Amino acid sequence: MGSAVFSSPIMRFSFLALTCLVAVALAKRGGGGGRGKCEDGSKPTCSDGSAPARSKPHCPDGGRPTTCADGSTPTRGGRGGCAKAARVCCDGSAPVFDGDKSTPPCASGRPVCDVATQC
Repeated sequence: MGSAVFSSPIMRFSFLALTCLVAVALAKRGGGGGRGKCEDGSKPTCSDGSAPARSKPHCPDGGRPTTCADGSTPTRGGRGGCAKAARVCCDGSAPVFDGDKSTPPCASGRPVCDVATQC
């Protein structure tokens, strides 16, 4: 009976410790939004053409990776890669961003940047 009393707080502490450990690991990883992506979906490189390092500074010149092979400018993080105002629904209509979470912005699917490639 004594072990049952201690098992509940120990289990709670273990769960809390594990949750904190996972949160710290994900925060340290950065979530992938820091470097951005190029229009063709590739990751940008440093100005000298080298691949960016995971640690800071990312590039030998002390800057961030800003060069895309396709000549585009990297977009930083986010889901879509374009401004919210530039998104469209797959049926061609404009999405409705009215702040009401119960109604979707598009009749079917999510707003996208490019109907031709994302619908």
